[in-house]
Amino acid sequence: MTAPSGNGGVSREERSARAALGMPARHRELVTRKPGRGEWRQLAAWLAELWPRDEYTAIVTCSRRSDHPPPEDQKPGSSP
Repeated sequence: MTAPSGNGGVSREERSARAALGMPARHRELVTRKPGRGEWRQLAAWLAELWPRDEYTAIVTCSRRSDHPPPEDQKPGSSP
């Protein structure tokens, strides 16, 4: 993970996480920061490439598809 663009000190939570991982105190990356949207997409692409037949991914994909109906232009019977 990368550091945010703002400047500032390292939080207590970040120091604790780094200590638990054995990470150097002055390391530039943050352990506790949530990834951005692009980083999640990149991670998903890597996971799909590394484990193309992953059972958990298939379950999540199927449940997501049933939770979110397709857009109007992709529904059966709609004209292109």
